Amino acid sequence: MTHLLAFVVSFVYILLRATQQRHVMAAEYLKMPAVSMLMAFCEVFIVSNVARSADGIVELALLALCIGAGGGLGSMLGTYLHASKRS
Repeated sequence: MTHLLAFVVSFVYILLRATQQRHVMAAEYLKMPAVSMLMAFCEVFIVSNVARSADGIVELALLALCIGAGGGLGSMLGTYLHASKRS
């Protein structure tokens, strides 16, 4: 369950980063603080999850794979949403 949560939170975190970048580029100042707060919660969860899973190299490697896969898919969705809004 921990790995699934790490995947989901990483997915959401990277999606939020893409959203934040769009807000910065469009100078949407009022939207930035809420997204930044959500990003902070995701960061704290990911860091604490890694700290709790420091039982061995295999466990950490599996966690890193889950976080990386979630981040990759979140980045792809963020890019897709940005491109679809521009069309």
